[in-house]
Amino acid sequence: MNPIREKAEYWLTKGYFSGLRFCPKPVIYGTCRVLAALFYLFATQRRRITLNNLTIAFPEVPAKERKRIARAAYDHFGQLLAESAMILAGKISQSDLDEMVDGSEMEKLRALEQRASRGVLAITGHLGNFELLAHYTGSHAERQSHVVARKGSNQLIDDRIVTPMRESFGNKVIYKSRALPQIVRALKKNEHIGLLIDIKTNARQGVPVTFFGKQTLGLTSSAFLQIKLHPLVVPMTMVRIAPRKYKLVINDPIEWSDNGEPIEKQIAELTQIHQQALENLIRQTPEQWLWMHNRWKNQ
Repeated sequence: MNPIREKAEYWLTKGYFSGLRFCPKPVIYGTCRVLAALFYLFATQRRRITLNNLTIAFPEVPAKERKRIARAAYDHFGQLLAESAMILAGKISQSDLDEMVDGSEMEKLRALEQRASRGVLAITGHLGNFELLAHYTGSHAERQSHVVARKGSNQLIDDRIVTPMRESFGNKVIYKSRALPQIVRALKKNEHIGLLIDIKTNARQGVPVTFFGKQTLGLTSSAFLQIKLHPLVVPMTMVRIAPRKYKLVINDPIEWSDNGEPIEKQIAELTQIHQQALENLIRQTPEQWLWMHNRWKNQ
């Protein structure tokens, strides 16, 4: 990126979040929810993808109900946007986070930590508030937690705003460009890794899976790590249960043992199991998944 443009974007971003600190939280929530509603109304191509995805996932559900889920998903996205902005602006502290979250299932995660000898691999998706999930578990787990993230195009914004935000509650960031060796080291040290497994992928990094009854490509990284390193693989999420209130959800670990099949076939089978675990989580709160991305594009 051009250095002048990089600095200009950084100072504009820094100024925006500095100003946001003085804005009341209800105003931030209200503004972001209105923007999300407008996005639903006027971003017609994205709305069409959303409704098409919901038709794929819930063909038995009446069209009126699918539209309700779509509007609720956009509203959730607006609230998610507000909370992410407030974290970047320093308006959500550790005490705020503890007040927002019903973390009663954290004890279950701590018990799993005691069982683990090769770390905990948390698998989730763009469901509920995945940013708060990372912050909350990172600040309450007994062992070091890491989040895997994509590096942005502006180095200054990443280094001075985004990365400090991601690490402000105790996590360490592993960037995708050099992720695998760092993930392996962390799991061998019996630490935590969080992975989003619902992202679009290609034939080199994914395998065919069935997701909500339709074939697409599933990311194989979580299955590969489980087979090679034997961490505890735990599906988890953080779902909204009321305005500004969340609940941490920790599911039972996914078990796997070598079945004698070729490694490629085992990875494909386990990837399907991981994707099914994510689908099960989404079905519990479909209004809180990011339906506007084209999950079934690469069939």
